[in-house]
Amino acid sequence: MNGQEHELEAFLRVLDGAGCLEHVVLIGSWAEYMYAHTDILPGFSPNIRTRDVDFLVRNLRRPQPAASVAAEARKRGYHVDSDRLTGVTKIFSPGGLEIEFLIAKMGAGLESALSTNVGVTAQSLRHLGILSRSTITVEYHGMGVSVPSPEAYAVQKMVVNGERDKKAEKDVAAIGRLWPHLDQAELGRQLSMLTRAEARRAESYMEEHGLSADGC
Repeated sequence: MNGQEHELEAFLRVLDGAGCLEHVVLIGSWAEYMYAHTDILPGFSPNIRTRDVDFLVRNLRRPQPAASVAAEARKRGYHVDSDRLTGVTKIFSPGGLEIEFLIAKMGAGLESALSTNVGVTAQSLRHLGILSRSTITVEYHGMGVSVPSPEAYAVQKMVVNGERDKKAEKDVAAIGRLWPHLDQAELGRQLSMLTRAEARRAESYMEEHGLSADGC
């Protein structure tokens, strides 16, 4: 295990110690790491080139009573900061990982950030519900860690690809690596749950990149 993997494990233990691990979902490139290093996608090989770790908060009102990841992190030697403009919490591990929290934007969703009961302020973004409604909990070093299903992960990346700017090309590569490993029936189910606008985005992406979903 390399240094970044040790840092990830250590922060998962921070979340566990704060009583918040079950209330968040590991997303982004480190979810791909979990696909490869558990039994989710045998034979899949991710390309982890980031020190950013993102967690999706399932529900801003859970747990009850409220906990504090930020306080637990400080106690264990992490640096905790807030974005000056948005107030979004940023946590830096001793080894240099930058950890942030996101939450699904609901309804009118005018807020760019929301205070949550896990004790951090999370960035509010559209289309994250695609990830939170289809999760898998895996055992990782004795902890139960939730990640999006690979099919939900790929679908969400297709939906938001046009908004990703500098990260769009990286996401195209990630989808391409995942595609041969996806369950086609489950992929079709994920596509069927999209809103009309999201479905149009996903269809456009698949047409542009020559992908097909046999389960549709």
